[in-house]
Amino acid sequence: MDNTVVLLGTVPVTARASVGTKDLLVQLRPVLRAERDRARALAQQEPWSTDGLSRREAAARRTRWEEHKAQLRRQGALFDSLDALVAGGLYQELESRGWNRQWPALPRQARGRLPGSPQGQWPEKIAIRLPADLVHTARSACWHACSKEINLLYDWRDRHPKALPTRASRSRCDAEALAEYKQLASKVITTGQIWRAAIHRGVTSAKAI
Repeated sequence: MDNTVVLLGTVPVTARASVGTKDLLVQLRPVLRAERDRARALAQQEPWSTDGLSRREAAARRTRWEEHKAQLRRQGALFDSLDALVAGGLYQELESRGWNRQWPALPRQARGRLPGSPQGQWPEKIAIRLPADLVHTARSACWHACSKEINLLYDWRDRHPKALPTRASRSRCDAEALAEYKQLASKVITTGQIWRAAIHRGVTSAKAI
């Protein structure tokens, strides 16, 4: 029996990025507008034109066009919005890592920030909506690909319950323990890294148009 859960639609994601990322995305607005114009032109051409069709036939064709347009966006072939730009970049990032596949279910403790996530390094917040299935894949892959290091970090936390390893000035642990934490944390691939990589890939593709 196939127990695969199919996730439809989009979900909100907040990507934390370096200073200047928002300005860079603003500079791409002319590209996004041009892509919206291209999408409207494509919708008027065969096989998507509704000219001469009955109301029912036209509605069915518009539905197929919306589905096709969503597929173009996720494959990085249409950048008609910021969401589409990042969605295409996310698809490319998952493909490049070999992560665009079925993963085991996420455990309960996987909710929220992964242990080892840096704090305060990425000051800009970018709110986007991304395909739910790609977001689920990214979160599952980050957890399961790094589960060994994540569990070791949980063990580290149990041994050093009062430590603040992400605060360099007052870590509340000795140098050896802090070095161990940093080594483990460096091997954890966080969802934040994936969102930033997706933005970078989307920007690079948009600039190449």
